[in-house]
Amino acid sequence: MLAPFLDRLTVEELDAIPYGVVQLDPDGLVLSYNRAEAENVGVMPRPLGQHFFFEVAPSANVPEFFGRFLHGVSECQLDDTFSFTFSCALMPRRVMVRQYFSMRTRTMWLFVGQPDGSPFTRHTASHGMSAIRDTPAYGSAQIADRVA
Repeated sequence: MLAPFLDRLTVEELDAIPYGVVQLDPDGLVLSYNRAEAENVGVMPRPLGQHFFFEVAPSANVPEFFGRFLHGVSECQLDDTFSFTFSCALMPRRVMVRQYFSMRTRTMWLFVGQPDGSPFTRHTASHGMSAIRDTPAYGSAQIADRVA
């Protein structure tokens, strides 16, 4: 229910959300990155302006995630929830992801929660996660080189 209103929230209001919240432009550059996601990933400073799929979370550069993103951007619509395992850092991070395309701002919002869809608790996102449904294949992603 919060998705259509995210682009109107302040940084402080985004930081109050207990789920990871990331806003991406149509090219995949990070526009917003809330406190819950930063704390659970251990990324400080926040990776604003970096390419999410190439620099921030390269393990998400797969059809199951990046393919969905590209499809949503090309269709200017997406509201999709799926499980995913980020395989970065020292420990894999199993999460539930929701991608939501905002028609108003033409940006993609990523909501990241624990594998069961619940919000994060401080410093526990990558510990004690239970297995959930597999992420289905989602076509092939067309990956273009990033132009600086």
